Amino acid sequence: MPAWLWISLCIIAICGTFIGLLWLGWRHRQRQQHALPEPATLPAGLGEPTFAIDDIHYVATTEIERALERITVKPLGFLGRADLEVHPSGIAVGITGERAFFIPTADLIAVGRAQATIDRAVERDGLINLRWQLTPDFPVDSFFRVVDPAQRRELFDAIDSLISASTSQELV
Repeated sequence: MPAWLWISLCIIAICGTFIGLLWLGWRHRQRQQHALPEPATLPAGLGEPTFAIDDIHYVATTEIERALERITVKPLGFLGRADLEVHPSGIAVGITGERAFFIPTADLIAVGRAQATIDRAVERDGLINLRWQLTPDFPVDSFFRVVDPAQRRELFDAIDSLISASTSQELV
């Protein structure tokens, strides 16, 4: 057999092994998080949003203060384009290719700015960090990227005004 064929087969085997290990790691993370529920679906009669923005980037949802520990529960597991609406009763998020989900106002903890999370590093304060409770004892951080600084500020202000003064805290 020619040398180039052996080299090609070795490269294919290494790539296959790498992809297999990635898949096993993802499955392991899903098994670790099997008890976590999916976020709430959109409630009926949601009404008109007080603020809406489309074509933003949903980056990730991670364990609180652990920006490299991605939450794999559907629809939070994969990054993508998203639409986000702020309603008096909470925040509606629709990620392309996933079912839309809803974060009730009572589950919102804080909003802040970030520079990096898993899979994404941007300019200073280029990400919006939304801290909320997936379950009463499991808070998470969801990261959104709005490229336009003016729209980013508007979204931040809309979410910040939604969070009650008693629980509002700025994330650093």
